[in-house]
Amino acid sequence: MQMFSKNNKISKRQMFRLLTYDLLGIGTLLLPAALARHAGKNGMAAIGIGIVAGALYCLFSGWVISFMKEGETYPDFLKRRLGTFFGTAALVFYVLYYICLGGYSTYIFGHLMVTDLLKEQSFYWIVGGILLLAAYGIFQGIEGRARIYEILFWFLMAPLFIMLFLAAKDIELPRLFPLYAEPFSSAAVGGYFCFEMFSLGGFAFFLAPFAKKKDAVRGALLAAVVFSGLVLFAIYLILQGIFGTEAMRALEYPAVSLMSMVQIPGGFLERQDAIMVAVWFFTVFALLSSSMFYAAESLKAFTKGKKEKLFIVLSAAAFFGIAVCSYRSADFTNWLHDVFLFAATPLVVLIPLVVGVCAKFGRTGKRAARCVALLCLFLTLSGCSTSELENRKFPLAMGVDAREGGCLISYKFQDLSAIADQNASAPDGTDFFIEDRDFFTGISKYANDTNKLLDYNHMKALVLSEDFFEEEESLIGFLQVCGKESLIARNTLLFLAEDAAEILALDENLDTAIGSYLEEMMESREDYQLKDAVTLGDLYNDLANQEQLLLIPVLAEEGGLPIIRSYYALSCGAAKGEIGVQEAALSYLSQNKLRTLSFSLDEQNAVRINRIKAKGRFVGGKKPVYRSSIRLEAVVEKELDTGSGAGEALRRQIKTLFERQMKQSAENLLTAPGIDLTNSYYKLGLYGGGMYKTYQDDPEGYLSDLQLEFEAEVILLNERG
Repeated sequence: MQMFSKNNKISKRQMFRLLTYDLLGIGTLLLPAALARHAGKNGMAAIGIGIVAGALYCLFSGWVISFMKEGETYPDFLKRRLGTFFGTAALVFYVLYYICLGGYSTYIFGHLMVTDLLKEQSFYWIVGGILLLAAYGIFQGIEGRARIYEILFWFLMAPLFIMLFLAAKDIELPRLFPLYAEPFSSAAVGGYFCFEMFSLGGFAFFLAPFAKKKDAVRGALLAAVVFSGLVLFAIYLILQGIFGTEAMRALEYPAVSLMSMVQIPGGFLERQDAIMVAVWFFTVFALLSSSMFYAAESLKAFTKGKKEKLFIVLSAAAFFGIAVCSYRSADFTNWLHDVFLFAATPLVVLIPLVVGVCAKFGRTGKRAARCVALLCLFLTLSGCSTSELENRKFPLAMGVDAREGGCLISYKFQDLSAIADQNASAPDGTDFFIEDRDFFTGISKYANDTNKLLDYNHMKALVLSEDFFEEEESLIGFLQVCGKESLIARNTLLFLAEDAAEILALDENLDTAIGSYLEEMMESREDYQLKDAVTLGDLYNDLANQEQLLLIPVLAEEGGLPIIRSYYALSCGAAKGEIGVQEAALSYLSQNKLRTLSFSLDEQNAVRINRIKAKGRFVGGKKPVYRSSIRLEAVVEKELDTGSGAGEALRRQIKTLFERQMKQSAENLLTAPGIDLTNSYYKLGLYGGGMYKTYQDDPEGYLSDLQLEFEAEVILLNERG
């Protein structure tokens, strides 16, 4: 008795999952950046418009499918309703459409692999291998593929949802508001981009003859569109809240960049982005497989159902050619997308519409397991790289200094190949220096002059010299190389120093690698603890969005150890210079970014702030007046009756101290160098109403008009409190 029937029919649930793969993968990869460019903060509204349009398309598709005979293929239906000539013309369009779609999907698949996963592998071998795998899967029949995708569905969706849930805690609300900063026309344009993705639901016409119940196709398609749309909405909301629309525009695959930044509790997983790429591996693979299948289905209609395998092979060859052209020419890729946007998408709607009007008013167990095994075998390639450990070097920290006519790159390595060999005796770290005319030439020189490959995936800290940081051309070039080459993770800790190489050289005085030391230093400060440290991703976002205050810790040497001497301020993308540690702590306090704070009022009164809650709002009229309210729970490190007169006096002393220091520091920083300690400009769209339009493009005018008010509420606890 066979466990599964082999009748080439699939259930409604299998159709839903097949269509979800087709819609979700390419959409979540490409749409966020496109929506950020064309819709900006109207991106979520654009997705809503796209979902509504996609749902209407589903209902329309179900109406057209209702005119198909039971078991009738879509090519036969076209010829029956449009006649031989027009039916054949429509089929030619579908052949070209699916070949172009499959070729473009193959390019996206290969490009994703070589940029984010298999960076040292050949694009041509990757796409060639995946096309052979897709062709083999299609040879096994649609029922086998449907079972595979049905089994894998929640194994892929559950990790994605978990990662999105963990990422959601890092959303910064001011990046989301105001909701409708751009004209509504931008939402309409973005909505059309979304509909371009949902129009892939036209696959349902070709799926109809394979459905166990033809009437179930519409429901499966509608569920796939709504599910994919909601996932896309959640991803865009999180991306906008973390990166901001300007930073998203510069990212090729924002969702993949997001996965590399998510912190897994416990810190036991270093390369979750490599694991999460499997989601797009399978979904984009499913899309190119579907395109290959439907292209072959359309082609075999010209030969009365014969030579199907030949057409599958020819489609795979055409996919390869288009993918290679896209890989070699950005102009070709852009042209291909324009064809989809302005020609193919309208025709995908128009052809079924014409057919529907004419119809209305006219007269396998083992094979499935084999496919899964091959897919899993291909996934074994998706580690950090196929290079052996002994051929790699893993910097835990890197420094970049400005030098006359170039830059100096300093590395602190952890030799993992030696550690992996239990018989080897390896030092804690090794030094390497490269001096060249620019950063890109320097790292290329290392690769050319040694037999080692640099792998930055384990790097903890990046230290830039202030001279290098203030040379705009050098800094922008550095960030472009890091972004384009995906060299350094966005969650790498960022520091500045007078001399980065000297800071890294302090490694010899430490009992741990300096990258790990700096990471621990930020997490275990005794005077204050931040909720989040500054990362390279924060610098990317701030320079792109130019809307907030960014404070980067500046390192110096004291007693042979690295310490934080001050903080370097960037305000709305403009360099403002250094401010003191105390001023930075007060700024973090007003922004609700401090976890704890410790200080001494005098020799007898040591105070620890364990709970901090800060919020702000705009008050007053046309000019910006921002009131920052801070609630502090203070623990006194001595026996004290907090309800006594002495306790009340101490509470008022702490309250007065905070209000006075906040006001004094805020006024000094506003005067020179022109810094808003509260970062209120960043929150203007969230709270400021009409003032947002007044100062949207005038941060300097905002600072000159800004007035700051502070109020502190102190709850005093004793050590036992």
